[in-house]
Amino acid sequence: MEQIQAFFYPILYPLASSQRIYWLYLFSAILLGVLVYYRTTRRQGKAGEGLAGLGRWLFPREILLHPSSINDYKFFYVNSVFEFLVILPLFAVLAPTFSVVTRSFLNQSGMPGDGIFMADHWGALVLFTLVLALVGDFSIFLAHYLQHKIPALWEFHKTHHSAEVLNPMTVYRMHPVDNMLNFSLFSLLTGVTDGFLQHFYAGEGTLLIVSGLNVVTILFYLFGYNLRHSHIWLSYGPVFSRIFISPAQHQIHHSAEVRHFDKNLGFIFAFWDGLFGTLYVPKEQEQFEMGLYKGEHKEYNSLFSLYFLPFIKIFRGFRLSSLLQPRKMAYAAAFSGLALLLVFAGTTYTAELPSPRPQVYLENLTWQQVKDKIRNGYTVAIVPTGGTEQNGPHMVLGKHNYIVHFTAGRVAEELGNALVAPVLAYVPEGGADPPTEHMRFAGTISLPEPVFEQVLEHAARSLKAHGFTTICFLGDSGGNQAAQQAVADRLSREWQEDGVTVLNVDRYYRHNGQVAWLMNQGEPPDRIGSHAAIRDTSELMAVYPAGVDPQKFRPSSLEEFEETGVHGDPRRASAERGRLLLRLKVDTAVRQIRKALEAREKQDVQTASASH
Repeated sequence: MEQIQAFFYPILYPLASSQRIYWLYLFSAILLGVLVYYRTTRRQGKAGEGLAGLGRWLFPREILLHPSSINDYKFFYVNSVFEFLVILPLFAVLAPTFSVVTRSFLNQSGMPGDGIFMADHWGALVLFTLVLALVGDFSIFLAHYLQHKIPALWEFHKTHHSAEVLNPMTVYRMHPVDNMLNFSLFSLLTGVTDGFLQHFYAGEGTLLIVSGLNVVTILFYLFGYNLRHSHIWLSYGPVFSRIFISPAQHQIHHSAEVRHFDKNLGFIFAFWDGLFGTLYVPKEQEQFEMGLYKGEHKEYNSLFSLYFLPFIKIFRGFRLSSLLQPRKMAYAAAFSGLALLLVFAGTTYTAELPSPRPQVYLENLTWQQVKDKIRNGYTVAIVPTGGTEQNGPHMVLGKHNYIVHFTAGRVAEELGNALVAPVLAYVPEGGADPPTEHMRFAGTISLPEPVFEQVLEHAARSLKAHGFTTICFLGDSGGNQAAQQAVADRLSREWQEDGVTVLNVDRYYRHNGQVAWLMNQGEPPDRIGSHAAIRDTSELMAVYPAGVDPQKFRPSSLEEFEETGVHGDPRRASAERGRLLLRLKVDTAVRQIRKALEAREKQDVQTASASH
């Protein structure tokens, strides 16, 4: 099915707002083209030739039917299919991976975060949007700069510059090697930046995005982006052309004349070119030939040559002696390092998460082993709570139990001084007579809230009796949170003099960054949903794939929930996403528990000082 979709994928570009040739971006370019036409004819003292003349000027046959343009159309289709089948599966999860890797690294390093700045939601929204727009734009500039400055990369980038005339489809005349470099640097820089921002922000750090695109990029697309690859000269003037790259500046970038070589490499912002000495602001409209120096573009006259000529030229020009040149060795080392970093990220964080060792679970130990561990500093006990509830037609009833058994084990592993109690599988799920909430679906088992509180309380009392001094409730379901918080507050007050803390690790469930992470990938709230949708389906696919039946995936709105038990779109779930989503929950829980341990330690020191 995916292979069939790939062949229709390019045809739908004008209907997708994430694509550069979306109909609205094309329409805005046409409107600006009309303004340029009438301004030009008035300046030249011509009355114009009516709508027919305007049409011929906007859509000149000699450009749209030029052999170079025909190659653009062919290359666009083939490249888009290749991108759908090969590049997107490899790189789609890369930026989120780097974000999670960065957050995990900062969390494990002990660097303070979690609310150091920006408690205001709108302030954070604007900050995240602008910072990531700047970082993303710089990554595109840097990739472009390297493509022009490194000989081997320039051979691949010639595919784009070999266009003899420009039309909006020329933007897709990018060799796959170019695209992979662009995706890699964009994913690396934006992912790391997002990870830093999320670490230091107290809430859900989201962006102003539409269909996965930053609104800054959308605004840029609306202000004549598609005129960049066209015959229509639109300059932003001497001032704004030093801030934003105009269509005229990008046309100069495609010039085959020496004075224009390696100029105007920017995507949105022109100040990167200013910093790197590559900015060229024209004073007036210039005339020049498009393509490559000395007519080299004539070699790129077929689909085959556009794809394979770069490899042929690199092979012909290769010399063993070139490996001994320091500059080329530095380039090779830099790109090898980047490749290794990408491989590390992909294999470490998108491969299966390491399963917790059996020794972190109480039920796998003898009483003597538990006693020895407590004596050796294992004084943190994690009480995971799951649930036996409906999870739509595509997931097993024990979803929460599988997930929280895994995550509680990972949290214990990373804390290094914790053990995990057996999962509490019976939790509040609604009334039984008459059935309410999840109890309306067959197989769900529910406890009344007071009974669940008693179970939690006596589990905690048992653990305290054996010497655990920090007892953490880790709930994987929303219905568990109120009772956990009530019991944790009550027992912490009761045991304050005993030096025992009971903590409800609420951030694991409510403020783990998963929603923001998915929204920043372009998933709208209605697709993310709240139950049996992207998040929990992905998580179960990662830890217990046998519990998920993809054949029964179907999206469901909140209004349909009573019939389906689903709110959101499970079709967007994947094991790769699940592993990263689980990492977010684990990191959040570890951070909250460590903060509680540090606070308790400070309190003990203060108490000891006061007593002396």
